[in-house]
Amino acid sequence: MYQLIYVSDKVNTFVPSDMDSILCKARENNEKYGITGLLVELPQHFIQIIEGKQDDVEFAYKLISKDTRHHNLRVILATTTKTREMEAWAMGFSKDLDRSELNDALHILNSFSEKQKFSDIHGQSLKMLLKSLSPE
Repeated sequence: MYQLIYVSDKVNTFVPSDMDSILCKARENNEKYGITGLLVELPQHFIQIIEGKQDDVEFAYKLISKDTRHHNLRVILATTTKTREMEAWAMGFSKDLDRSELNDALHILNSFSEKQKFSDIHGQSLKMLLKSLSPE
């Protein structure tokens, strides 16, 4: 199993209805290519983890990178795992978090989103946070 985590910056012209279009197309492509993951929408950024066969994930990432609703894509982590870790495709915080947990998660994710380069420890830490937000 191959996993890729990236962060990108939303364009200034992004509107809430764009999210519906993104999710519709992503769900269609993910089902077609056997990809699972989690997409988190932040006020100015996206963070996404996608997983599946390496060729399929890399192909999906190429499609994602061509989307004009975001730019400045930065790969945080690209790694292999023994098993699928993100069973459900979801958007945002799909797990019930109390206000304190949600604020902490948003603070961490926003801090990561501003970076241009990432170390392995950044990638692993962010992966753990994203996994904690994933549906159980």
